Amino acid sequence: MIIPDNLYHPIISLLPIACVDVAIIAKGSVLLVKRNDSPAKGEWWLPGGRVYKGEMMKQTAKRKALEEVGIECHVGPIIHTAETIFPAGPNGIPIHSINSCFMLYPIGEFTVKLDSHHIEYLWTGRMLKIHPYVRQCLLNAGIE
Repeated sequence: MIIPDNLYHPIISLLPIACVDVAIIAKGSVLLVKRNDSPAKGEWWLPGGRVYKGEMMKQTAKRKALEEVGIECHVGPIIHTAETIFPAGPNGIPIHSINSCFMLYPIGEFTVKLDSHHIEYLWTGRMLKIHPYVRQCLLNAGIE
């Protein structure tokens, strides 16, 4: 469910947000996306986002992979859980999220199809200069 900005902005200014990120693994590499939105605009990140009320986290992982990069996936285990805090998110509002990262595996052949929240993607099998949360997810996914 999409929350209208006039409700979402007061919510994120007062509460942490539950989020799921996905480390999609294929051929020894993990998929990173470059964010087009705040927070972390312009940074390499994992696909992911907010858990909807009534939605189980594994459902969120599957949904985010399909919505953000167009890949249908099997959902594996949670490989990392942490909090991220950004001084500025949407409309400059500080963001506090509780993130769980799942390992995902594509089903069959696929083509990456980015949504409007991302401007670029990269398959990598090596560590890059990235946010500490994303770095730990990649380490836990076996990327060094």
